[in-house]
Amino acid sequence: MIQYVYTPQETNQNITFGIIGKGILGSNKNLRDLSNHTVIVVADEIMDESMVKETADAVLNRGCKNVAFCGEVAEDLRNIFYREDLEINGFEDFAVMWGIEDADSLADEVSTCWNEVLILCDSMSNLRNCQDVMKEEMWG
Repeated sequence: MIQYVYTPQETNQNITFGIIGKGILGSNKNLRDLSNHTVIVVADEIMDESMVKETADAVLNRGCKNVAFCGEVAEDLRNIFYREDLEINGFEDFAVMWGIEDADSLADEVSTCWNEVLILCDSMSNLRNCQDVMKEEMWG
């Protein structure tokens, strides 16, 4: 019998965390092509709409077709992404977008993703909360 042990480092390597508007997409070479990614946007506060549009453009123009939204302003962000998606891709090659109930459901949602995951947060405190939820759920 062969047994595999997955350490947190190995299990976590397909999940990337970043802050919206901090240049995570521009500075990371691994994120130039997002066609093999699910992007999860976690936000609790209203942000500058131009920053959200810029993020949506970067995510969608890099080929991402799976985008989930979580947090207090998830629906507002989803609407901005939806409008940008219509402008970029039209009705023929659109992205699939959905909501996640709350950050506590994040680990379950990530576990169903078949591809790489990029979690973008509106603040450092949200980013740390998401990381803590993922650690707690995945590694007990």
